[in-house]
This record gives sequence, C-alpha cells and structure tokens, in this order.
Amino acid sequence: MSNVILDCRTSAGRVCWIGNGSTTSLQHVKSYSTISQTTDVTVCTGVSNSFKQGIIQLGIYDGRTVAVKNLQKKHFTLSKTIRREVKEVRQLDHPNLCKFIGGSIEVPYVCIITEHCPKGSMSDVLLNDDIPINWGFRLSFATDIARGMSYLHQHKMFHGRLHSRNCIIDDRWVCKVSDYGLTAYRKEDFEAVSNGFNCGDINRIYCAPEVLLGSSSSITAAADIYSYSMILVEIATRSDLISEQTEGIKMDIMWRPPLPELKSGKADTDCPSQGNYCELIKRCWSQNITLRPTFEQVRKMLDKMNPHKVSPVDMMMNLMEKYSKHLEAIVAERTQDLLQEKQRTDQLLYSMLPKPVADDLRQGRTAEAQTFSNATVYFSDIVGFTQLSGSSTPYQVVDFLNQLYTTFDDIIDNYDVYKVETIGDAYMVVSGVPQENGINHAGEIASMALDLVSVCHNFKIPHKPDTQLKIRAGIHSGPVVAGVVGTKMPRYCLFGDTVNTASRMESTSEALKIQVSGATADLLHTLRGYVLTCRGKLDVKGKGEMTTWWLEAKRNDYSDPLRRTSESRGVPVPVSD
Repeated sequence: MSNVILDCRTSAGRVCWIGNGSTTSLQHVKSYSTISQTTDVTVCTGVSNSFKQGIIQLGIYDGRTVAVKNLQKKHFTLSKTIRREVKEVRQLDHPNLCKFIGGSIEVPYVCIITEHCPKGSMSDVLLNDDIPINWGFRLSFATDIARGMSYLHQHKMFHGRLHSRNCIIDDRWVCKVSDYGLTAYRKEDFEAVSNGFNCGDINRIYCAPEVLLGSSSSITAAADIYSYSMILVEIATRSDLISEQTEGIKMDIMWRPPLPELKSGKADTDCPSQGNYCELIKRCWSQNITLRPTFEQVRKMLDKMNPHKVSPVDMMMNLMEKYSKHLEAIVAERTQDLLQEKQRTDQLLYSMLPKPVADDLRQGRTAEAQTFSNATVYFSDIVGFTQLSGSSTPYQVVDFLNQLYTTFDDIIDNYDVYKVETIGDAYMVVSGVPQENGINHAGEIASMALDLVSVCHNFKIPHKPDTQLKIRAGIHSGPVVAGVVGTKMPRYCLFGDTVNTASRMESTSEALKIQVSGATADLLHTLRGYVLTCRGKLDVKGKGEMTTWWLEAKRNDYSDPLRRTSESRGVPVPVSD
C-alpha cells in the first residue's frame, strides 16, 4: 500500500489509503473522491507529549499505539505537492527515522500520524535526572541521529527543523528523528506558530545563521548540520538550550553556546574523547558552511570516539545488571537492618512477656494459663515512699524510680528469675515460672533479694542524696497459676494464694530486711548455703499465725550489712556442708 491520509475525528476516525487497493466502507469519507480504502483509528484523550509546535496525542491504529500530532489549519487542500510529499515520506524506511503512518485531512482535525516512541523526546530524557545516562548512551543517541539524518540527505530530503525535542526515543532506547518532510502539509501550521515566542527561540538557537540572515533561500544539508551541533551540546551538558537563554542572547542570531567542559577518563560518566567531541561541535557550527562535515562523516567520527560501541539494549542490560547488583546490596543491607530491628523488637517484647508466651502470641496462638506446682515469689517496696513522694515533684519521683529499678533490673539479669511487674514502688519477681527449675527457685530468689537489699545501702536518691534508701522484702514459695490477661497491652500475671502470702511477707517485713515464709525457709534449708534467723510467730492477715524467718545472708557472706543491723529473734537455721 502506498500513501496514507487519515480522516481523524476527535475520538475516532478513518485511515484512508490513497492509491491502489480495494474500496470498503466509504460512507464516512464521501468528500474524498480519490480514497480507495478506509480503516478505523481511535484517538485517545490522554496527551503523550507536548511541544511548542503542536500537541502529541496517543491513538490506536491497527491494534498498535500511534502518535497523533495536531496541525493548526483553517483550511486544507489536497494538492499535488502534498501528494508527492506524502509519497516520498512513505517510501522512507530507516531504524533511526520515526515512521510516518498517515494523516487526517479534515479541518479542524488535520493531523499527522506517526509511530509512537514511549520514552518521549531526547530532551525529556536528558533533563530527567532520574535516568542514568552514561556516555555510552549519549554517543549512541548522537550516532542514531547522524544515521537517520544521513539517510534523509541521501534521499535528497533536508529536515530544516532539527532539534532535541523532535528526536524521540523508542522502547529499545533507539533515538529516531521525527517531524521531517511534509513541508507543504505543515505549511500553514508553521506560519501560524512562527509568529509566537517559542518558535522564535528555536529558530535563533537551532537554525543556521545563513538561514536566519536570508542568505540561503532554502534548507540545506549544512543547515541541518548546524542544528545538530546544538544537539551535541545538549547531549554533553544534559541541558535545554531553549529554556536557559536570556532575552539579550536571544536577540543575537550569531549566538553560540559555550563549549561543554567535559572530563576525560574511564568512568561511565566521563567522555571517552573530550577533545574530538568538542572539535566536532566546532566543525558542525562553523560559519563557513564548506567546513561543516556531512552526517556520514559525523557518524564515522563518533564511531572513532566510541570504538567499543554496544547497542542501547545491551547498555541497558549492563545498567540493569549493575542496578540489580546494587539493588541486591541494598536489599542485603536493608535485610540486615530488618534483622537488627527484629532483634530489638524481640528484645523489647521478651522484656514484657516470657519468650514462650510472646512467641505464641506473635504466631496467633492463644497463650493458655499454666499451673506451676512450686515457685517462689518476691515482693518489695520502699519504706516511707508516701512521705518521699509528698516532698518531691512528679518528675523527681519518676526519675528516682527509673534509676532504682534500672539498677534492680541489671541485678536480676544474673539470676533465673522473671520480673512480673512494678506498680508504683512495688517490685515483683518470680522464679520457677514460666520455666520450672526444680527447687532452685527458692535459692535464685533468695540470692537476688540479698543483692537487691545490699545495693540499697549505696544507692543515692538523686534529689535527696542524704536520705538513706530503705526497702523491705518478702518471699514465699508455693503453687501458682500464670497466664496472659487482656488483649490490649497484655500482661503476664500470677494468681494464687502464694502471691497473696508473698505480699503479706513484704508488708509485715522491716526496713532493709528480707522476711521469708516457713515454706521458703524449708527449701533454703534443703538447698543449704543461706543463713536464716527465726523471727517467730506472726499474725498474718488472711493466713492466721505463721512462723517466719529473716534471710540474713549467704552462709559465707558474714560481712554483709544485714549481719550487723539485724536483731535476731532466734537461732540460725543449721546448714550442713
């Protein structure tokens, strides 16, 4: 099939073939007596790209996406010149030329249909800092343009409007020249826009001086080479010459942009041949048109600058490989960060709940309550805390308790115990829960309690350094039930008479002393190694009369202050070796 003319409405139209072919469905295009075949085309409402000389819309033709460029025409005559131009352009076929597909000849829907290049114009790509373009890509773009223009010139067709915004990039990163030919087809559109500000900018920057001065009556190959020199500058600097100029510069038709300052080296961001590239620019914009090279000569020069040239697809694959490796490194780094964050989260979670319980809750399992036949519970509180709080600010109280309980927490880490909770000045610890440990729970709690009381002798209350910190402690052993209570801020709680009795041991204890029940004393006697003094019979609320004991020290620790301050009410429990 030969030349294509498109009858394109606002949302749908007909592709009409001029020339040979069978006639089908002509009812929508009766005014075109020479049309012989009609095919549907759909024009999308979305805008793909915009340029000063027209709006590029996307359309669907023959099942593929096409670019639809609207032309500003008040009337259209299908002349012999336009027919000849369309025929010439239709015969052009080169991988670096944007393929002409057809056009609409119905006013006001006059437009040109070309293949769609999804990456946009080269100017868009160069100005997008998110796209990593090394010099391999840049020289590839420059070479692609030179090849496309060389093909045009070989067919005696000159562009006359070459700039970075009508050099477009397809999905394989191949640069293609568009907006070539069809001068009569576009004529009125050019004349209408040429009076505007933007077209003047393009003419002054990209058009050769001899064209602007009128010394050349038509577009020449040398004029295209001059336009190409400006593109080379944009490729090197990744800039837009149109948007960077001042009003004063625009008035000078002999203006040249400064040569790019290129850095030579072996890195991807370095120009492989700085001197030759700048020399090529100077030759292309030479005022002496006889000194300007042809595009075929330009192509050969670029090939010498880039001897290891690879295709854009291969370069993209290399970039993707580098990106993949970089991404793998980032993923590994982020994975390590995630693992560290998980460890911190686990550490925080395990400090709030026992590890087996926390793991069950995290995996969505219900943490069932458990019965423990024997465990030891410790309670302590601060003697005179109410008076201390009354003479302190809330901040001072919080700071004091935080320092004290942080010290306690560091101590209990040395023992097989679990901190249940702190409520105000009360401190509760258990051993034998959630991990049973025979009868060792009594010894673990006893040793821990001695350390906690001992540290109080040297602890300084931050805002009352002269006040002696005094705690009283109580210990009891027996069966308990443990489980998680609640779903909001779940707590691991202990239940049973053992907990209540341990609390009574604490409330009836004395400053800087540790009171233990008979059950705990029996276990410590079995374990050996602890000095206990019988306190005697004590009336305990809810329990009646109980015999309790003072935990004085470990057997060999007679230097402990408890030995010097205790008032013994009985004989030490004998402990055999």
